[in-house]
Amino acid sequence: MTTQPGFPAQTNSWRPAGPMGVYGRENLFDYMDGAGELYLAYDFQRIFVQEYQRAGSPRITTEVYEMLSSQDAYGVFSHDPEGDDVGVGQGNAYAVGLLRFWKGPYFFRILADRDTPEAKAAVVALARSLAEPIADGPRPELPNRLPDKDLEATSVRYFHTHVSLNSLYYLADANLLHLSPRTKAVIAVYRTGGEKITLLIARYPSVRQAKEARREFGRAYLEDEREADGPLQIKAVEDGRHVGALVKGCFLALVFDARSRAACERLLREAEKRL
Repeated sequence: MTTQPGFPAQTNSWRPAGPMGVYGRENLFDYMDGAGELYLAYDFQRIFVQEYQRAGSPRITTEVYEMLSSQDAYGVFSHDPEGDDVGVGQGNAYAVGLLRFWKGPYFFRILADRDTPEAKAAVVALARSLAEPIADGPRPELPNRLPDKDLEATSVRYFHTHVSLNSLYYLADANLLHLSPRTKAVIAVYRTGGEKITLLIARYPSVRQAKEARREFGRAYLEDEREADGPLQIKAVEDGRHVGALVKGCFLALVFDARSRAACERLLREAEKRL
């Protein structure tokens, strides 16, 4: 387990409002309610919480989430990467008093309860102080498999589990894709000619598991009983939208919301080249 972050004793005249809180997997929900599921789905280890105060100024709450890997810290950040870039960490977004960023195995969430210029300056200064001693960590490899053409870069989300998938793109109550903490998955939006298409790529620990996932998806979602190593599957669903699936090695690629069969197949074939 990595060392705990060093919270500064003072930032722009803001000082700690009390002792630091520490919560692990077993008592995370003592600090937060259902939102904890997001972090647990990314191999969350601990959260460090420190509040800062200055007389007559907004209160600042600093949360530092320790994940088991930098890839998972990136994954948590990828759930909401939109906002202004303030130049901290390996990726960051600032909006309305809230700064989110990641670096190494840590994901940071720093919130001023009122968004003022002074509070923003303190939030950014605090972030830089916390990030400075942490070494950069590797990003997940799977997002690099996404085709580049027409990709909406801010739409890329990296995840592992069925719970995460349904928070990003509701598929079904059942875990049709057999996702688990051992699977790696990425979902993104493509826009071309005013059309919005969603691409999901999942990597399984084995070829057998990828084929089983495609077979289950084909049977339940596409009403198609073909073997997983057969040709790609494409079906028109509600509103004339098309859904497609293909498996290649330990990878499963799925396309949703395509307006035409041709667009669906085109994106699947582009994905296939990257797998």
